[in-house]
Amino acid sequence: MKPQDLQRYAKIVSDVIEATQTNGEDLNADYETLRKAIDSDQVSDLSSDQLTKIKAHFQSGTDKYNDNVNQLQQAPVPVKVLGKHKMLVRAYEDYAAACQAMTDSIDPAKQVVAVDAFNQAEKDQEAHIAKVSDVTTRIMGLLA
Repeated sequence: MKPQDLQRYAKIVSDVIEATQTNGEDLNADYETLRKAIDSDQVSDLSSDQLTKIKAHFQSGTDKYNDNVNQLQQAPVPVKVLGKHKMLVRAYEDYAAACQAMTDSIDPAKQVVAVDAFNQAEKDQEAHIAKVSDVTTRIMGLLA
């Protein structure tokens, strides 16, 4: 594979990771609002309108994560990192699914959050993003 192909692949992976960080930072304020409400057992204090906006924001963020999955799936992968790339795609898919599960735990109409589902999604996100980070570090090491 040509050096420019390796560089192009590395840039795609790097861009996806950067977009993931930016998206996470964007969603953090709404996440903190929900986390505090859950921890203090005050989800019912959040209005249906607030929950609707948070859920829409989370869905928009999850859609961006799914776009990142598509970018990774479409990337021209150097043969020497093919196995690691498949692991990266799988971990990122799992991360995006956990984000969707968190989004789905919010029910604005009933003014509730399914706390067990929210908490599990949070744990799953942490585990999957750690895997994404680990595999990305290994891939970049192989490309160096």
